[in-house]
Amino acid sequence: MVKDQSGIEYSLFAPEEVHEKLKDLRKGDRFSLTKEAGQNGKKIIIKFSVIKTESKQPESTNGNTNDNFYDLMLTSCRDAVRIQNELGGLMDAKSLAVSLFIARSKIGYN
Repeated sequence: MVKDQSGIEYSLFAPEEVHEKLKDLRKGDRFSLTKEAGQNGKKIIIKFSVIKTESKQPESTNGNTNDNFYDLMLTSCRDAVRIQNELGGLMDAKSLAVSLFIARSKIGYN
């Protein structure tokens, strides 16, 4: 998924040239991807630019990263157990917790 400047997410099936440029990046690196269209005579040429941007490092306290995922998972687990109890054990708390965590992390749940 990629986001435009307004924050809207889109799917991108990147061409080989983009994959090659992304190989130089490491996990956690932030980058901007720009698609540019140009014309060479009657032919339209598409060019992609990959520019590494400043990475925001999470604040660290006592070796623990302060990225809110711990609290988000804990809240999701507690809610999953509450849902499981409310439904009389009909649902698996572990699956519920993971589903809640994924959904909440995508929407920026606090």
